[in-house]
Amino acid sequence: MTDHKRQAWSAFSFAAGTALVGIALICGLIPLASSLAQPAATTINVVVQPAATGLPMVVAEKKGMLAKRNIAAKWTVSQVPISDTVNTLGRQYDIAMGTQPALIAAAGSGIPVVVITGGGLDTPQIPLANVVARKDSGITSFKQLGGKTVGALTLTGNIHFALLSVLLKAGVDLDSIHWVVATIPQLPDLLKAGRVEAIEEIEPFAGMAIGAGGVALGDPFRGIGDRAFIGYWLAQRDWANRNQDLVLRVNDAMNEASDWIRANGDEARAILGSFTGLQGPALEKTPIPAFSFAPTVADLKKEIVPDLQEWNEILKRTSDIRPVEVSNLLPAWVK
Repeated sequence: MTDHKRQAWSAFSFAAGTALVGIALICGLIPLASSLAQPAATTINVVVQPAATGLPMVVAEKKGMLAKRNIAAKWTVSQVPISDTVNTLGRQYDIAMGTQPALIAAAGSGIPVVVITGGGLDTPQIPLANVVARKDSGITSFKQLGGKTVGALTLTGNIHFALLSVLLKAGVDLDSIHWVVATIPQLPDLLKAGRVEAIEEIEPFAGMAIGAGGVALGDPFRGIGDRAFIGYWLAQRDWANRNQDLVLRVNDAMNEASDWIRANGDEARAILGSFTGLQGPALEKTPIPAFSFAPTVADLKKEIVPDLQEWNEILKRTSDIRPVEVSNLLPAWVK
């Protein structure tokens, strides 16, 4: 082959190779440089409660919904009551589960904490709480709890304040009630032993107490409505203000996880057991609630603002917790 022919062949080979590479890029056979240079995943530290309300975060991590959005979550199961987790934000954790009373009380005390999305819902279809009277107490209504001894999970939780609101509407003198605080599994035993005349309890333990002969007085969340948030996901204010895109991606991942939970009940329940320690009948009877998350700013405004307004009113009527401006309970970018 002459030098002229070799040069011509080399030029042809280069052109053909370039064309093939171009075709491969168009067809997706060779990754684009931009796809090879994906930024490292953002890591968030999260604390979840050992309850069904924590399930979407765990599922979002285990099933890759967070990873798909370039987020790596390190989650820890809480060892303290949910009302105490606000103190960990900005220190140990970026995101934590919390309740409306805990959020408002903390913010009113100067702790910079905000709500970044909703979470589990209490509905007539899937109620998560009930007030149960002892079968021989003669109590059949909320109004009859006046002057009685009642078992409570905590005196600072949203179930308790929801019950106080219902009792006030029924004309009950709240100061006449003697409260006994106990753990979730202890309350039905106190009721059975006659140490209390009624208990405020979550499912499935409320249902178990009713099954043992207790009298169901009703779910105190119905005093709020047929779609009541039983908790929020919270963050430290400055962190949330700096991380709008990250927060909304986390919310979107949990929103996708809630869809997966509805479509994969058996596997979702197995995951629930893996981080709560529930097993056997307790796991099988634990209701998995409906969920509502806020993947957009508009969703946050629509879902959370009315709920915060309602809870400010409930706490004003039932406690010495001061109301807090709703704008101070949300990230600055929720306008």
